[in-house]
This record gives sequence, C-alpha cells and structure tokens, in this order.
Amino acid sequence: MILFLAACGSSDDGPTTTDTSPAFDCTSLSADFPEARGDHAGVFDAATGRFIFFGGDVGVPENCESRTSFSDETWAWVDDCGAWQRIAGDGPSPRGRHVAALDPAGRMLVHGGRYRDGTSGTYTVRDDTWALDFATDTWTKVASSGPPPRSSHAGAVANGKLYVYGGNASDDGLAFDPLEDLWSMDLASGTWSEVDATDGPGPRLFHAGATDGERLFVYGGGDENAFFGPFFGDLWSFDAESGQWTELHDGETGKAPRARIQANLAYDAATNRVILFGGHDDGAMGNNNELWAFDLATEKWDLIRQGDVENAPANGFCDFPVDFTEIDFEAPERRSQAAAALDPAGRLYVSGGKSDCGALDDVWAWTGAAWDKRIDATSGLSCPRAYADCESLCF
Repeated sequence: MILFLAACGSSDDGPTTTDTSPAFDCTSLSADFPEARGDHAGVFDAATGRFIFFGGDVGVPENCESRTSFSDETWAWVDDCGAWQRIAGDGPSPRGRHVAALDPAGRMLVHGGRYRDGTSGTYTVRDDTWALDFATDTWTKVASSGPPPRSSHAGAVANGKLYVYGGNASDDGLAFDPLEDLWSMDLASGTWSEVDATDGPGPRLFHAGATDGERLFVYGGGDENAFFGPFFGDLWSFDAESGQWTELHDGETGKAPRARIQANLAYDAATNRVILFGGHDDGAMGNNNELWAFDLATEKWDLIRQGDVENAPANGFCDFPVDFTEIDFEAPERRSQAAAALDPAGRLYVSGGKSDCGALDDVWAWTGAAWDKRIDATSGLSCPRAYADCESLCF
C-alpha cells in the first residue's frame, strides 16, 4: 500500500489496508471531463472510491512559457465507472500550487496557493484553508488566515494536525522568495500555530511531501534559483510527536534520484518505503517519469521503474528532437506538477501535470507491478506517443 502526497499542491491518503469502498452509481455521471491542467492537487476518497482533485492551472503553455489560467473546479475520477464527476458548489477561489491533504475524518483540506487574472502581472498569494466534506460534497472555509501567504509548499496530516512547510512567499512570477517555517493546524478548531522546530531542510519551494501518519516527509525542491537549478535531492522527516527534524538522505551519497522539483512523494506502509514519482530534474532531460523507493530501514534509494531515458540532446530552448528520449510507452508521459493519490487497494493514481509538450488530462494507475492507462490524454503528449511518423518531439 502506498500513502501519496502530491507536491506543490499535494495529497495525503493516510494509512489504510483494505478496500471497503462501495460501488458508485455510474448512472449519475455525465460525459463531462476536466480541462488539461497542472499545479492541482488531490486525495482519494475511500468511502466512494473517488480520486478527487481541486483547482490548478489550465492555461496552455506557449514555447514552454506559462500562460496562466486558474481553475476553481473540483473533479473526481470514478474508477469503477471509468468516468469523471464534476463536484459543483461554492468552494475555494481559483488557484494553483496549493496544498491538498486528507483529513482522516473524511475531508480534503486545501491550503494556500496563488492566483492572477490573466497571463501577466503579479499574483495574489493565498493563506486561507478549506475543507471538502466527502459525505455531502460541500466545501467549508476552515480558516480565513493562518501561516503567511504562500504557494508551492508541501503539507500533510500527521498526528492529528495539518502541517505545512516552506513554500514561495513571492507574488512576482519572475522571482522566488523561499520559506522555511513550519505550521500546524488543529483539525477540530481550525486554529493555526507556528511550530518551534530547528535544524530542518532550510528554505525551499517546489518540494514534495508525504506522511506515515506520525511523520511529515519532505523531499527535494529548489531555492531562489529554482528557475534553472541546481535543485535539492535531500530527504527529511519531521516527527510530529518529538518536534524533531531528521535528514534521512543527502541526495548525493550512493545511488539516488537526480535532484528535482515539482515531484510527487508517497509513503508505502506495507514495505516501510517512501516512493517518489516524476518531477522536473536538473539534468538534461528535465521532466521525467521515474519511480524510486527509499527504504526507511536501510536508508537507501532503489529505482523501481526507469521510464524514459535520455537519448539525444535538445536543439535549443523548448526545441526537442523526435528522439530526445527512448520512450517507455508502457509508462505515463514525462511530467511535473501532477496530481496523485492512492486507493485502499494500493493503486497509485496520477492525473494531469505539465509535460514538454503542454498540459495533460490523462489518468494512470500504478498497480505495484506495472502502469495501467485508465484514460488517454487529449493534449500534452509527445508526438511519438500518438503517431508513428514524427519529425519533432512535440506536434
């Protein structure tokens, strides 16, 4: 079983071992489906068997440059039906790069994020907290303020509290202001408090987070130079009971993933491992589709699935040859900024994100042994994934 938290907008699915979700009424669903997007975040609702995500950036990049357009939509992938459900109703305002985490009481918690109207100018950086009740599919504002406004942070529910760490305080899309503070919110009262913790990972944004229910795990990310790197490849844990940070791996010793930003992180309770998927590394390939596992007993990384591998150099910025990589056609497109969550049966769902060729709208499930494509992307795929005869990587 894998407990998953998406980064830069992340999810935490909490410890669970059995699939008790009832059959969903598929006749209630329409043929509607969400726009392709990145910078969203989600969780898995075990009671109804739904992979639910909120918000994100649905803007279509041009020449690898962002053209932001933020969403306030809530969507659920119902795997039993092989279809999408739009969850309507008033909720958080449009945003991306927020945190999403699972409250074991049956809610999705959303904190922070950023928004702007249009494709240029400064951002509004959020500090509010919302909760989606799975039983009623209704949103409630839990707190109007809390930690200083931020985006691109990581968070999870551990030891009965929602924790958020670090992030970007800047409202300027061309500059980063990384944070290193840690905050917790009481789930019952919605009251936030800053946590007095020292010797932690340091200022960062675009990092990934996960939880085993007692500890918050933080991996990678970047600093004020996160446009180009170098990025971080270290792995840390914060013990919610003792209040202590511990560096589990420096990212440089022995075999380890290449440092990266905007990846997804998970905790696998069955094997006591932390799982890492995708993200944008600071090597020649950038976006990747690797699966790694960090064994908490041996404190070593292991590559579970390689995915695509580097093959030919780029011709220039945002100019990729058709043979840029040797493609693993049985794995999802390379991506960062995706949403992901785990179901009680141990299936890891990944949806959307940003690829070299745009925004994605697919759904994949990692079964523990192989990837299974639930629904194909209608945008964002590299040309060789869709056609046999291509002259460049992207259409």
